[in-house]
Amino acid sequence: MSTLSRWWSRATPAGFLTRFLLIGGLAFAIYAFPTELLGSRQDWLSWYLAGYARMAGGLLRLFEPSIVVAGNVIEGRFPLQIVRTCDAAEVTILVSAAILAFPGRARQKLLALSVALPSLVAANLLRICSLYFVGVHRPNWFKASHEEIWPLLLVMFAAFVFLCSVRFLQAEKGKLGAVASH
Repeated sequence: MSTLSRWWSRATPAGFLTRFLLIGGLAFAIYAFPTELLGSRQDWLSWYLAGYARMAGGLLRLFEPSIVVAGNVIEGRFPLQIVRTCDAAEVTILVSAAILAFPGRARQKLLALSVALPSLVAANLLRICSLYFVGVHRPNWFKASHEEIWPLLLVMFAAFVFLCSVRFLQAEKGKLGAVASH
């Protein structure tokens, strides 16, 4: 094993922090890359934001059949536009980077991510749908719900998802140790 791979896989707090910062920093750099510098006139994530709008619109349509989605805009009794930061990318990147940086086998990390990421998407869809109904029924609560309450709830949920992932990764590591000792 090379010195670099030994350093990279160190199961120490400093090793975790280094991996977390590198993975998270790279992911944030990709997410925030200013494509307009390359001549793009449209956000390179417009397809992703429109997908979020379609998913949220589909859920909202269960309660309000008149909901229409056009691109990243949900039209109904309270219009919503899904833009960056409405996609919960920040908490998704942080949780993903933390899981990938945590000591463990790649297969177990991918399994943890396969549960964590859909959980975060589901929580964010719940956020978007609830914000729609807050806008319809209590428009004066929308700003506080959108900018203060839901961001805090998403961060708390993301921390919970990461802690569950850590427990899973540690349990898998314990099983491997028990198998190796027999």
